[in-house]
Amino acid sequence: MQGLSRSLSRAGFAAICFALLVPAAGLSAGRKLSIEDLTADPPISGRAASAFAWRPHAAEFSYVIRKGTGEDAAAELWIEDEKGVRRRLLESSALQPPAEPRPGEVAPGVEKQPPPARDRRPAFDGYRWSPDGQTLLLSGDHDLWIFRVAGGRLDRLTRGPEDEEFPAFSPDGRRIAFVRKNDLYALELSTGKETRLTSDGSERIFNGKLDWVYEEELGSRRGSAFEWSPDGLSIAYLRLDDSPIAEAPLVDFLAVPARVTWQRYPKAGAPNPVPSFQIVRVDGTAGPRGEIDRDGYVVPGFSWTHDSRAVCYRTLNRPQNREDVRLLDASAGTSRVLFSEQDPAWVNTFEAPRFLPDGRYVWKSERSGYAHLYVGSSSGGDPRPITRGEWMVDQVTGVDARRGLVYFTATEENVRRRPLYRVGLDGKGFAKLTQSSGTHSGELSQDGRRMLDTFSTVTAPPVVSLLDVSGAAGREVRALERPANRLAEYELATTEEVEVAGDDGVRLQARLIKPAAFDPARKYPVVVYVYGGPHAQVVRDQWGSIPLLDHLLASRGFLVWSLDNRGSWGRGHAWEAALLRETGKRELADQLAGVRHLKTLPFVDPARIGIWGWSYGGYMTLYALTNAPDVWKCGIAGAPVTHWKFYDSTYTERYMRTPAENPAGYEASAPLSKAKNLKARLLLIHGASDDNVHIQNTLAFVDALTKAGRPYELQVQPTQKHGFRGKASLDFRNAAIVKFFEENL
Repeated sequence: MQGLSRSLSRAGFAAICFALLVPAAGLSAGRKLSIEDLTADPPISGRAASAFAWRPHAAEFSYVIRKGTGEDAAAELWIEDEKGVRRRLLESSALQPPAEPRPGEVAPGVEKQPPPARDRRPAFDGYRWSPDGQTLLLSGDHDLWIFRVAGGRLDRLTRGPEDEEFPAFSPDGRRIAFVRKNDLYALELSTGKETRLTSDGSERIFNGKLDWVYEEELGSRRGSAFEWSPDGLSIAYLRLDDSPIAEAPLVDFLAVPARVTWQRYPKAGAPNPVPSFQIVRVDGTAGPRGEIDRDGYVVPGFSWTHDSRAVCYRTLNRPQNREDVRLLDASAGTSRVLFSEQDPAWVNTFEAPRFLPDGRYVWKSERSGYAHLYVGSSSGGDPRPITRGEWMVDQVTGVDARRGLVYFTATEENVRRRPLYRVGLDGKGFAKLTQSSGTHSGELSQDGRRMLDTFSTVTAPPVVSLLDVSGAAGREVRALERPANRLAEYELATTEEVEVAGDDGVRLQARLIKPAAFDPARKYPVVVYVYGGPHAQVVRDQWGSIPLLDHLLASRGFLVWSLDNRGSWGRGHAWEAALLRETGKRELADQLAGVRHLKTLPFVDPARIGIWGWSYGGYMTLYALTNAPDVWKCGIAGAPVTHWKFYDSTYTERYMRTPAENPAGYEASAPLSKAKNLKARLLLIHGASDDNVHIQNTLAFVDALTKAGRPYELQVQPTQKHGFRGKASLDFRNAAIVKFFEENL
């Protein structure tokens, strides 16, 4: 597709349809989806094995298979070697520790009994191999456990009512670090001795753990904020002080009386967490601190040099347009700037540098305008590129320092897809390793010879394969996991890949979903599904990019359309930065180009076009309905931001700067400011306990609609957060969405 697109002039394609038209299994022979099918357990697309991990110092890997449904679903941990010989190592029912009183519990035989044994079992979620590959670290019953593979012995490491979060083996395997009640601890495995490494953890002070805004907006939602040194003697960690941050109420209206939880949530322009970067020794001795900007950020994700002499941390100024990559000397306590990243709009932060034994490091940067790989030296100087082009490196799947190779996925061939690639640390030997279209993700083995590759397409659920990457090209050894599914039983939609021209001629990627029994002689209503925001790409050749809800809508006689506007991910930094200082405007212009294309199709009813989205997509829905009110017949806004003054500082200021710096942009971009323009039928959906986009956003919009005399429908789900959970809640929401479009389109 890329080569064809390059050969065409901008004027030459008002709309180019690539007519993928790949029918999903079953087609018209299957039965129609129901609301309940969307949340079936197990899913109709099958339940794949999960938590794949290479076993250290062994040519084998482990994974978890879940069986059964609901809370009683069993889990099994399997090990498989490269030849396909596999064995079940553990099953959850066998992880039955002896009953023992917990602190505060009475012994068996007295009036109050300990919790049932099944609630005390360790779980496979987040299991970790020890560095020597001989033991497994598990969590369960608020405690940590060790399972010794050789003897099949299960030992409890901690005992107490508090959770031990983010447990991690030291590189030498002698200790485990974790966070308890916002303080860092180290546990020595040979003696069971615990050492408390920090002592000021509280509801406001976070040691080795991210607070809400850091985890949500800077830490890729991983939560952990500490890193072992390679020699296992020190830990570098982030300390966050949330004392300056104002609190926002989250209310559980079902409790009697209503229960209020206070969340420290920095709104745009308000005080932020105060960060510090520190080192602590395993005996509890405090080490040096890094130099920081108290009004800026310390980017989560740290990396040590291989000799443990220095640790890399990164600082980001408050406008987020300068990132300094620093090295802190663990002995002298001095820090220096290794290099810097700057951009007039903002700097997207990626993973920490990966240091190699010879003192070099691998780094991902958008300094060329596209995310590419660079190699630099810890001695200093700017890193040099080893990949180039108007495409982006997406995920680094492994670095083989011995052979001098980096493995990654990229958009080099097509922005919708992610094949696997390899390049040398010297920039030579660039090669594509997978030939199948779709999306790949990988995990390189410790010896650099094999890759676990997870592959899917828009019509095919994920399949995990073992790749041999030891030669000049990648070779699939075999498929490891191909879960059974029930997709063939259903009538699923077809997907068509489309390109349309923006108002300035730029090519926009889109897709059109049609009913299985599509009739070109009919006039169909269209549901436009939108996200539209930065760091997200809706139009992908990947399983799950088209939710089953879209298939259900198609089966009810709708076309479903999606388009990735400027501001979205995957097409370079300038494409994303088009929304700087005034969100919504450029995004809507591109979405309207998609609508113009739809209206040229003979089977589209131009009077019946609706729009919906969630989160930034909810924001875009309201922006579209209030800034282009005559285009849409109806819309559904889920958990929408209605004015950026209500949203968090880190995300909002990255794209909008502060309200004081950009008052006109805040006002122009706010649906709240134009609520009186609403003409279409509107359904608002929000969770009452949403800790991401506070329900304040929707209530303020309802107030504006009321004052303007504009009708609306509102669905509020008590206790639900930003992403709804639970079958009953999701079924009710999905049914409301389908019913609304059926009644209004």
